[in-house]
Amino acid sequence: MASKLTKLSAVNIVLSNIGMAPVTTIDNDNPMVSMASNIIDEVSLSLQSEGWVFNTENQYPFTPDPVTGYIEITNSILSLDTTYDQDLNVIIRDGKLYDKRAHTYKFTSQISLNVVWVFDFEDIPEAFKSYIAMRSANLFAGRAVGSTEQVKFGEREEALSRAAMLQYETEQGDYNMLGTINNRNAVTYRPSFASIRY
Repeated sequence: MASKLTKLSAVNIVLSNIGMAPVTTIDNDNPMVSMASNIIDEVSLSLQSEGWVFNTENQYPFTPDPVTGYIEITNSILSLDTTYDQDLNVIIRDGKLYDKRAHTYKFTSQISLNVVWVFDFEDIPEAFKSYIAMRSANLFAGRAVGSTEQVKFGEREEALSRAAMLQYETEQGDYNMLGTINNRNAVTYRPSFASIRY
């Protein structure tokens, strides 16, 4: 029976891409295993920072500390931005939310922001894990071995994994070309309805 991809499974995919035997643990004493694990983390962070349907939340509430007025930002937040109707310009600075327009760390009321989160490898969708593993395998082959042939061989698998990832994204995101608020369906002109008479 097939099982979900784990970080260890992804490391073994990366190692097998250059003909190395699979490992049973992610052992940081082995430089090749450590490098494979680090590349997976690097690719995962880079990919998640783009903001996808699984790690993006719109209008997420942030409440300032009642004493200091600061809004502390955890390391699990990659980026954030104001919603379209707010008169704020906020960034993350020194682990806190900073309003560039008002030049202050202090906030007096709750604000809602669009947030991109970072998740551990095991907590992201399978389509994304598969792409991360394939992309990491190609980077590893290029960096660890310097094999352009191996990278070319893996490019097709990487492209297929990326296509599956984008399919997941568009299905889960319920996107539409009109870009309506919250991706609500908008009724447009349908040629097949032109001949219907009431």
